[in-house]
Amino acid sequence: MAEQRGVSIDQIPWEAFSPDTILAFLQYLETKRLNTARSRNARLAAIRAFVRFAIASGSPDFASDVQRILAIPCKRINKPVLGFFNLDELKSFLAATDRSTWAGRRDYLLFSLLYNTGARISEALQLTPADIQHRVARLHGKGRKERDVPLWSQTLREIQKWCHENKIGSTQPIFSNRDGKPLSRRSAARRFALTLRKARKKCPALSRPNLSPHTLRHTAAMHLLLSGVPLEIIALWLGHEQVVTTHGYIEADLSIKNEILTRLQPTPWPKTPKRSFSNIMAFLEAL
Repeated sequence: MAEQRGVSIDQIPWEAFSPDTILAFLQYLETKRLNTARSRNARLAAIRAFVRFAIASGSPDFASDVQRILAIPCKRINKPVLGFFNLDELKSFLAATDRSTWAGRRDYLLFSLLYNTGARISEALQLTPADIQHRVARLHGKGRKERDVPLWSQTLREIQKWCHENKIGSTQPIFSNRDGKPLSRRSAARRFALTLRKARKKCPALSRPNLSPHTLRHTAAMHLLLSGVPLEIIALWLGHEQVVTTHGYIEADLSIKNEILTRLQPTPWPKTPKRSFSNIMAFLEAL
């Protein structure tokens, strides 16, 4: 809108927020910015929130268009099946980290922690030594929500050893780069991809697409589910606000579906009746 009107962003008038303009902006995101439908829907959600805020603040300049703006639908998107590592793949992936180097030891600790806690990568990168107390990691999740997740004793020892060796203060991030700055999500994704490439040499099954640090969160959830842990507990473990979000893990594993299938009685399959031939066909068959 600023480009079209030739003004700065803070000079955009209220009447510019028309449904047609917003639709054009959403189209611009997909065609010019090459954003995905998911990103387009996220921008639309922000616009809706802004419109509601403007109305609640007593700005009636575009009140007549409010309902039309709020009625702009989100685009439907394909929801991919959740990817995860089985136990052998997880072991191959972790073994691919070079623990003889400083970066390799950091990566191994980060990836192990992600699997242990089922944390989001952003939650793990925010952790400080002060968040680790009595074999419990306090994760700071979405919406300023916190949850406590227990740690294996080995994970706790490795964290304490890492913090001691690198002289990490109680309020400093546990995971940093070589310059001492907090490790970013992009850098963590790059290290994950590097480890994955090494692991594929010994485990070709890891060559499938769409694997990322978030896969370790899915892996933790799937292994809990396959161990018989109820969905409600897994939802608490992962910090899901609604249990329905956790249902996607059932969809991801075929073994659960196959187990359900064995409990169903197959329907009797009718026998196909023999074909009856006409006299002409019988004559031809006899030739």
